[in-house]
Amino acid sequence: MKVIIPVAGKGTRMRPFTHSQPKALLPVAGKAIIDHIVDRIVPLEPTEVVFVTGHLGHAFPEHIKQRYPHLNARFVEQKEQRGTADAVWTARSAFDSDVLVVFSDTIFDADLRIIKDCQCDGIIWAKEVSDPSRFGVCVIDEDGILTRIVEKPATFVSNLANIGLYYVKDTAAFANGIEHTFKTTPQGREFYLTSAFEHMIAHGKRLCVKPVMGWYDTGTVEETLATNAALLDIHPGHAPKIDGVTIIPPVSIAPSAKIMNSTIGPHVTIADHVTVENSHVKESIIDAHSHVAGSKLTHSIIGQHVTVRDIEGSLLLGDHSRIGKG
Repeated sequence: MKVIIPVAGKGTRMRPFTHSQPKALLPVAGKAIIDHIVDRIVPLEPTEVVFVTGHLGHAFPEHIKQRYPHLNARFVEQKEQRGTADAVWTARSAFDSDVLVVFSDTIFDADLRIIKDCQCDGIIWAKEVSDPSRFGVCVIDEDGILTRIVEKPATFVSNLANIGLYYVKDTAAFANGIEHTFKTTPQGREFYLTSAFEHMIAHGKRLCVKPVMGWYDTGTVEETLATNAALLDIHPGHAPKIDGVTIIPPVSIAPSAKIMNSTIGPHVTIADHVTVENSHVKESIIDAHSHVAGSKLTHSIIGQHVTVRDIEGSLLLGDHSRIGKG
């Protein structure tokens, strides 16, 4: 099996952070978003993982090779953002095998081992949600087979939200579906991968819909902070004992960080080489090489190489920012 992970998006809803970093490399619960995803697929022992890059894509090869030196990774560029079907089509050389497609907006908890026993032509994973009008939802028959996907339904048709995690066994039919999408999508519109799945269904292919245990979105600042908190609740990270420092778990503090005379937590991620002194930080993410002093921060995301001094409140500061005295 091969894996396709599109990471080409500009992440406009996560600005200012994505002006200088790809969204998938932003830290959540102690590691980059993409690391949470790759960690979930490595146990499947894929023969190849293809990353479809775009915005700031040069950052991915170094990160992946450093974090996963034994992973057979390949990087292809989506030169123009034309939709999810186009992103996957950029990696169509992987269609010589069955494929798992994972979009990098979402961190998931699912039993991917069911792939080995799949009797369908593919699997789409979904999560029950309370407000299906906000999502694309999967409509299934009594056997759990997909009949259609409805985007943001105005009236109730299903509460199974499509989370962007797909397994395709019949990649020939998948390719036909994508090519059909290219031919039938009106000019100027995005090419959606869900259209390819609907084409597969229309031509007799069976796609199973399976539940995920957890679905953690990172599409916006609010969702990213909520995901940081949720994942730390499940898997608390490194929390060192430091004289003069109060740790309120769960937190994740990089071993290289320096914390002095401060209170950290709950739900805080502090990345490599961060310094925090004389401060109180909670419900926040502080990225690498930043310095927070004399401050009280909550519900904040601080980028890389940022200096914060004598500030109280909620901050969203992109890389290389400075705020406060000094």
